[in-house]
Amino acid sequence: MVLEVSEDLRKRWLEQERYFGRSWTHVYYLWKLRHLMLGATVRRLLGRLPTGGSRRVVDIGCGAGENLFEIYDICSDLPEVAWFGLDLNIRGVGLGASRSRFRVIERGMDPIHFLGGDALHLPFTDACMDLIVSSEVLEHLPDPRPALVEMERILKYAGYVFITTPNPRNLPELVGYAINQVSGGAFKRRYWRGHDAVSAPPLTAEVGHAHVSVHRFRAWKRWLVESGLSVVAKVRGPMVFGGPFFDRHRWLSGVLIALDPLLDVLPLRFLLSSNLGILCRKPSR
Repeated sequence: MVLEVSEDLRKRWLEQERYFGRSWTHVYYLWKLRHLMLGATVRRLLGRLPTGGSRRVVDIGCGAGENLFEIYDICSDLPEVAWFGLDLNIRGVGLGASRSRFRVIERGMDPIHFLGGDALHLPFTDACMDLIVSSEVLEHLPDPRPALVEMERILKYAGYVFITTPNPRNLPELVGYAINQVSGGAFKRRYWRGHDAVSAPPLTAEVGHAHVSVHRFRAWKRWLVESGLSVVAKVRGPMVFGGPFFDRHRWLSGVLIALDPLLDVLPLRFLLSSNLGILCRKPSR
């Protein structure tokens, strides 16, 4: 007997069938991004913020809340935290809101409040948020500077902003691009062999996944300072984003994954990071 499949279930199965739903090197990338870069950083920052009232956290560009739910779970024992997610994709925030309601009813968790909205015109009042997270979002904006100004506007004095974005000075990628140029594109075709056209970048793309604003750290730092935020720290991400080449050579993947935590202490560690975490703070009055 074959049961009728809902559209949501169909899309979930399709996502699992696509390359990035199956790649174990990409699973490691997501684990480090969500648990170490985002979750551990947010938990540490919430510990610095004063209690005595609800601390408000918003994830800008949250999609359906994949990152936000994991951040919440890592911080779920911390009291007096109100969670918000915002995205321009109404369907995505609708799915996030449905999942949040399920968690409230079935698991007794606090709600996460999902809103539809534009990062360039945030639907929040001035100085209302204690902590802003925006992960792998700003590189999709042709000009991310207005979004940074909006983040500064809604952030409380002495509050924090934590963004993650691709690192164009990632040494493995730079070497790969150089080899690809010398080989006339053969390296990229071999590296991505086994990917699908939906979830991996086209072989002709210089930068995939609609990344139109990939910039060096010094550019981000300048724009953040111009928006009124001071840069507090850089946070290193995983070395590799994932790829069919690494999944075909699992011994190599195992070595890279085993070495990755050790690289966090090296002086030139940010040359071996596929993305950058940038922690900022709004100065006190």
